[in-house]
Amino acid sequence: MTTKTLDITGKVCPYCLLAVQKATAALNPSDELVISCDHPPAATTAIPQFAQDAGMAISTKKVSSGLWEIHLIKK
Repeated sequence: MTTKTLDITGKVCPYCLLAVQKATAALNPSDELVISCDHPPAATTAIPQFAQDAGMAISTKKVSSGLWEIHLIKK
């Protein structure tokens, strides 16, 4: 299992989702992607929905005011 990180703070949709799609395409099964995101619609709706639709395991944690850490695991 490999863990990769993606920092999309300061970015807005659709860039956030496009960056996540590109990064997850490069993952192998059981690899993890840890995303730092400060764009609420991406962190709470777009990225979780994408991950769910793609069959990935996902956990989202608000780490501070306006900043989320999203963990995706490719199955």
